Amino acid sequence: MARGMTRKNMKKNMKKNKAEMEGGKRKAKRAGTKRKLSPALAAWNRKVMEAFKAGRAKNPNFKLKDAMKAAKKQK
Repeated sequence: MARGMTRKNMKKNMKKNKAEMEGGKRKAKRAGTKRKLSPALAAWNRKVMEAFKAGRAKNPNFKLKDAMKAAKKQK
């Protein structure tokens, strides 16, 4: 066995190589779908980004954590 290879990985590689030799096609991976945010979380994100943009306009060293603190105070 090659160093760092487990039996499970070797079996997987052998199956993959066998399918390629026989002309078999690999299954295409499904593209991940975006998860829809809850309305409360989406509103929070908007509020944080508004605070972040306003803070960055005044101070270029303004951090995202500072924006979160500012958004929390605005509640």
